[in-house]
Amino acid sequence: MAFTLYSLLQAALLCVNAIAVLHEERFLKNIGWGTDQGIGGFGEEPGIKSQLMNLIRSVRTVMRGKKKS
Repeated sequence: MAFTLYSLLQAALLCVNAIAVLHEERFLKNIGWGTDQGIGGFGEEPGIKSQLMNLIRSVRTVMRGKKKS
């Protein structure tokens, strides 16, 4: 079984989709990764947890797409 560019793209797309479907209130809040978690002060370096939450929110925003009117 060869490791091709297609399989790499397919795996990346599946991972992005898995991130995009995470529901914040149902799943992330239960494990302590809600929106109100990890708020840092001004001038502090963001921790790993807040960086991952920003990544998840960004992926969900991009994958939401354009709504039809």
